[in-house]
Amino acid sequence: MSQVGKLSPFGLTLVHLSLLVASVIATFPVFRVMSISVRDTGTISATTSDGLPSREDTGLVSYLQFLIGAIVPAGSETKEQVVATSDTATDTKQEPVAAAEVDDLMAEFEALDEAETTNTQRHWYSNYVDLFSKHMFLQWIYNSLIISLSASLIGVFLAATSAYAFARFEFPGKKSAIAFLFTTQMIPAPMMIIPVYLVIKSLNLGNTYAGLVLAMSVTSLPFSIMVLKGYFDTVPKSLEEAARVDGCSPITAFFRILLPLSTPALAIAFLFSFTTAWSEFLLASTLIDDVELRPWTLGLMAFSGSFDARWGLFAAGSVVIAIPSMMLFLYSAKYVISGLTIGGVKG
Repeated sequence: MSQVGKLSPFGLTLVHLSLLVASVIATFPVFRVMSISVRDTGTISATTSDGLPSREDTGLVSYLQFLIGAIVPAGSETKEQVVATSDTATDTKQEPVAAAEVDDLMAEFEALDEAETTNTQRHWYSNYVDLFSKHMFLQWIYNSLIISLSASLIGVFLAATSAYAFARFEFPGKKSAIAFLFTTQMIPAPMMIIPVYLVIKSLNLGNTYAGLVLAMSVTSLPFSIMVLKGYFDTVPKSLEEAARVDGCSPITAFFRILLPLSTPALAIAFLFSFTTAWSEFLLASTLIDDVELRPWTLGLMAFSGSFDARWGLFAAGSVVIAIPSMMLFLYSAKYVISGLTIGGVKG
């Protein structure tokens, strides 16, 4: 029996440890966001977290405590800390605050706490409830779904027809057009914002669904064309020729023969187009001004302002938004794997 490709027990253990460390590093932001989303906190201050432990007099326990403290953030400052901070600032700049003023400030804090306790009972899921009941989060998700699905369907249709032309027909400038498509992938996305904005404005489609869908449908078009062309090249032309002998036109053979056989490649193109449109921020912030037309990428930014950073709501929205993408990836994983492997081999 050949020993090629087998690892020793030490090598296998080393590989497992490396994968474990990599998985911890990769999932650390996820647990961080989830821990913030279930806490009653308005802002996560950088001054409330401890720095990396020093090398002197530290051990494994200290680093574990640091990691746990990084994942589970500290809550907002208490009223005693706020009063102490205000007293310190006043001592350094002005005269000491009178005892009566401190008592009034403490009484105000207690009144606010009692009012908040009687009006709302805070739970670990309160951020999620507030997200759907007090904000336009459902409207933002609806906008993102409409824009992403429309842009993906239009982009896949344009990519499929263009890839069919590149794979089946010979015409002047074919190689130059393919090279141009590859070149467009090297252009940074921010450089395309101004030209796209001018085109959309010239069509009077600014601040509309149609303008954003039109702009997003062409962002992932070159990649989708390349994926579908590589897959169409693997489909024998004899199948389409047999369909034409039976009386099918070229368009009918394309829709009834070639497209059903290209489901894995179409799934890749649709998934890439959908995720690109689903997470788009630059184009949306440039073309959309109306609050009711905002996708979720713009809506969540309202929770992270300079003076009012509500990170609990921001984290809760991020967790909810991640669920559709995860479900879509898990469902289409088999199509993605088969499409990438078959489309990359010709003949």
